[in-house]
Amino acid sequence: MNAFLRATFCFLLPVSLLMACSKNEYADADIFDDVERSIVQQDSLIQGYISEHNLTMEHDFSGLYFNIEDPGDSAHPNLNAVVTINYTRSNLSDSLLDASFGDTNFDGRALKDHIVGWQIGLQKIGRGGKIFMIIPSRLAFGNMAVGNIIPANTVLVCNVELVDFK
Repeated sequence: MNAFLRATFCFLLPVSLLMACSKNEYADADIFDDVERSIVQQDSLIQGYISEHNLTMEHDFSGLYFNIEDPGDSAHPNLNAVVTINYTRSNLSDSLLDASFGDTNFDGRALKDHIVGWQIGLQKIGRGGKIFMIIPSRLAFGNMAVGNIIPANTVLVCNVELVDFK
């Protein structure tokens, strides 16, 4: 009888643990639905912007929309490079959010410490290159506002010139 109880316990314990895990597998499904809905909504807004402005854009697998206006030279920065750029950032309403108003290297900040959209886009061009990017909020600042300059969940429209990198 004792062996039977031990065998039953050894069988039921893993089964009950598996069932407990499977019940929680989709506990956060609402969060994923909201994220997916947000991605689809922003992509629709971006498509509308592209159509309204008669733009020709490439679409990266990450979700970044871009147009290389000038490829620059053949050497491209990596994520550890300190980039010197000249840029403007707007929103989908074409309201200017911020700009460099000249060349900046962000006090020696490496590319890996910039928003993901810039990390992806700037590696596509070389020194002297220019890229136009439409960056979904998930590749920019996400659901965080940047002071009073960039509201949370903002799609960024960026013109960036890669002046130099080290």
